[in-house]
Amino acid sequence: MIKIVGVGIENGDVTEKGLRAIAGADRVFSRVKLWFDTEALGDSYTGEADFSLLDRFIAEKVAAAADSGLNVVYCALGDGFTDTAAAEIARMREVKFIPGVSEYRGRTPHSGVSFISAYDVNGDTQIDTSVPLVVYGIDDALIAGRVKLELADRYGDEQTAVFSSGKNSAAIALYELDRMKSYTGAALFIRGEDDVMEKSRYSFADLARVMTRLTADDGCPWDKAQTHESIRINLLEEAYEAADAIDKRDAENLREELGDVLLQAVFHCNIAERTGEFTFNDVVSELTAKLVTRHTHIFGENKAADADSALGFWEQAKAKEKSYNSLAGQLDRLPDSFPSLLTAAKAYKKSVKAGADLSADKIAGKLSGLLSSGVTAENAGDLLLYACFLATAAGADCEADLNKRAKSFIADMKAAEEEKSLDKADGKL
Repeated sequence: MIKIVGVGIENGDVTEKGLRAIAGADRVFSRVKLWFDTEALGDSYTGEADFSLLDRFIAEKVAAAADSGLNVVYCALGDGFTDTAAAEIARMREVKFIPGVSEYRGRTPHSGVSFISAYDVNGDTQIDTSVPLVVYGIDDALIAGRVKLELADRYGDEQTAVFSSGKNSAAIALYELDRMKSYTGAALFIRGEDDVMEKSRYSFADLARVMTRLTADDGCPWDKAQTHESIRINLLEEAYEAADAIDKRDAENLREELGDVLLQAVFHCNIAERTGEFTFNDVVSELTAKLVTRHTHIFGENKAADADSALGFWEQAKAKEKSYNSLAGQLDRLPDSFPSLLTAAKAYKKSVKAGADLSADKIAGKLSGLLSSGVTAENAGDLLLYACFLATAAGADCEADLNKRAKSFIADMKAAEEEKSLDKADGKL
């Protein structure tokens, strides 16, 4: 049986039971160099900066030593339970934990502190910058560098923090985190910044807090007065402006416009929370669940060879989730607020998928018949519908393509006017 001994964060933290286990071991392993002799497996790891692979490397080395009949101990910082390599060892072999002093000891300047392992800090980590944060398990400069980059994205490079290693603590700027001399039992403390006026960079949690403040009883009169209906048009306008930035390949403007779209989403969530309809967390939870359940080729047993097959699995999962038992059920779900061309294109695709006889030749025949009889106000809707069907069958995006062509026509007309040759502009149609 492999013994996992928690050694705390500095000399003197190991329990008597842990000391006896270490003294009686044939081989003593650890991830990093400690204040007593161990085989620091992290030093011999030559793989890429993938900490899950490092954990497996350590676990396999420890397991191999135990399988050879030796009495093996793996020393983990803190109480031993937060060490990810120890967890990997426990999955591979039978182990006995001998806890030590928790890494939390002495790392809590006041209550309401958020704790997170350095190995869990990544782009997906939710960090509320309004409350104090302790990041523990910063075992080396490589891990410190990764933590620095992720936290700097939330707090800014110049954020002041307290770095602790062993018995030593010092105030540092966040950008200095991977430049420390020692990482023995290292941890980082960042004070929560309640005053948004003092911050140089904001998080998603800050956005939600500011929105809540604006709609509080003593908040902004205009913000408090808004409803889903009153700001409905804002959501559409901001979405169109974001789409325009995409079309123009304007990354700087897109960043701003996506912020405006996000504001509308957060605003509607805030309104819903105040009226008791749903909460922001309800929206996030439902969205995340949707991403999981509809990506059956990622989180399930399906295999997607390309983008088309991936989209097919998404549609299958969606149909099952929504209980689409008929074409009528799918068509009824088309939003009334869709632009007309988008509605027509969606209806065409769903109908064809359901088996409707809407071949290009058949649509072209109908269109030709309408044109031969002359365009009137009465048949204009049919002409536009079949033209959209025919273009969609050819793979066109009618909404986007017509918009692009309309803008091109506008540019042609403006140029013709400047040249005083409007009579010749028809040649560009």
